[in-house]
Amino acid sequence: MQIEWLDGLESRVHDAVERLGELREENRTLRDTIEDLETRLAAVATPAAGPAPWEEREGGEEIDALQARLRELERQLAAAETERAEAAAAARAWEIEREEVRRRVEGLTAGLAGLAGS
Repeated sequence: MQIEWLDGLESRVHDAVERLGELREENRTLRDTIEDLETRLAAVATPAAGPAPWEEREGGEEIDALQARLRELERQLAAAETERAEAAAAARAWEIEREEVRRRVEGLTAGLAGLAGS
């Protein structure tokens, strides 16, 4: 017996799990990029290192650009983490719903088997 809506539910759970994997990879990439930019920014901002060549030419525009990029990456990371959390919550809800359906179908099946055996 095929229950179409249960197939749809399982498909949604599968899609959510797949999306979670994608978001984890995206988060990892964004974190690596942020770490790289923070390292570069720290190296540029360290007075002992002396001014970087572009600072002399561009008056610190590179630092401003790096800081703006860092803020944008942090915003993207926060958005991705929010999306990941929402997808995880949806996947948990779908799992709970799926388990409830399974339990109820098993109960109905057992009841029908009892009636057929009588």
